[in-house]
Amino acid sequence: MTVARRKSLKWPIYAAIMIIAAVSAAFLVLANKYAGDTIRKGIIIEGTDVSWLTAEDARALVEDGLKRNYVNEKVTLTYDGHKWDIRLSDIDYSFEVDKAVEQAFSIGRDGNIFKRTFDAISLSRNGLALDVEVSFNREKLRTKLDEIKKQCDRAAKNASVAYNGGKFEYTPDVPSRELDVDTNLKLVENCLKKREFKNIELVLEEKEPEITYEEVKNVNSVLSSFSTTFNSGDVNRTDNIKLACSRINNTLLMPGDEFSMNRELGPRTYANGYKQAPIIFKNELVPGTGGGVCQVSSTLYNAVLLAGLKVTEREHHSMPLTYISPGRDATITESSIDFRFVNNLEYPVLINANVKGNKLNISILGRKRDDGIEFRLKTKTVGVYKPKPEKIVLDQTLEPGRKVVERKAKNGIRVILYREAYKNGVLQWREKLNEDYYRPVQGITRVSSDIWQQYNAQGKPAD
Repeated sequence: MTVARRKSLKWPIYAAIMIIAAVSAAFLVLANKYAGDTIRKGIIIEGTDVSWLTAEDARALVEDGLKRNYVNEKVTLTYDGHKWDIRLSDIDYSFEVDKAVEQAFSIGRDGNIFKRTFDAISLSRNGLALDVEVSFNREKLRTKLDEIKKQCDRAAKNASVAYNGGKFEYTPDVPSRELDVDTNLKLVENCLKKREFKNIELVLEEKEPEITYEEVKNVNSVLSSFSTTFNSGDVNRTDNIKLACSRINNTLLMPGDEFSMNRELGPRTYANGYKQAPIIFKNELVPGTGGGVCQVSSTLYNAVLLAGLKVTEREHHSMPLTYISPGRDATITESSIDFRFVNNLEYPVLINANVKGNKLNISILGRKRDDGIEFRLKTKTVGVYKPKPEKIVLDQTLEPGRKVVERKAKNGIRVILYREAYKNGVLQWREKLNEDYYRPVQGITRVSSDIWQQYNAQGKPAD
């Protein structure tokens, strides 16, 4: 082969080698440019272009931009016209810049040099935007909400009605209000994570109380009234009657509620305000604390019956009384006997009890009946029973010729109490309420020695 021939063959080889060298050099330059030890071109963090920056420079640049945008931010929690500001610094609110920069720096670094270069070129053309995650102290945020809860929470208050001086006075109800911390914590967290630094309306649960104004406003009429008289000269008994009236006055009963006289009056003790006055014990008037409260329960009993309410517990006294007809009394004892009735109407009723002079007045208030029914009470005596002959007792302390009546004799009686319903003066129906038997009371007279001897001489019973 000639020299010229050999030279002509070497030239293409040299050219190919040169081209490969040039391409390799260009690739190395390109690889160094697009896949060097900096963040790849096209990456943006929170709106800040960090192309070609080192991790340290990118961190500083992103942090500076975030501080400018969010340095004065806060969230404002609102409810019912009230506002509570929570500054981001109060809950250690911060941006996870290191994490975002680390992610940015890692992009385009997987695989061999060819893949990394290809990925870097593609990234520079298409770009990639990264967000910075946020963090905050959840317990500090919870503590803030706990403080707000104390200001927001409110106990429910029932509506009420009172009857004073012939006028109805209504107090509106107040619903309960409660802030659930866990629910509102999630609500605020979501806004903080989205960086929605705005007014956030807190979520509170409201509940109506047991008694609302819409219900008590129906108490607007007098359904029934009943009065009894007493000896106002007996100061202690009068005070007990007044106290008992104050304990039951303006008691509101919702439909289905049961009233207990003993519960409302409380213990009949000096500590509870009651004084000593005569009470009936085994057909005798004896001193006892709280004497007079039975007159209040008896007066209330009649007002309850005249209002058409249902009596659930009632006992009569052991002997007829002077202030009320047989069959229409209601005794109570703290230990065993109570007077109870239930509001069997479809609307609330209110008890009004007061004393004027020597008169005890009790009314039942509620909504006027739609049917026009008026109730009346009627007693019927079905038996009268004579007591045993008078008992004569020797009292040697008496001067000659003296007699002292210790207990007057009383006839026994059996009576039936009816409740009658009238409409426009015409009887509509009648119901038997109770049949009471009052035992006869034997009279007792204490006599001096000479009279006692006369009784014995005449054959009359004497002890």
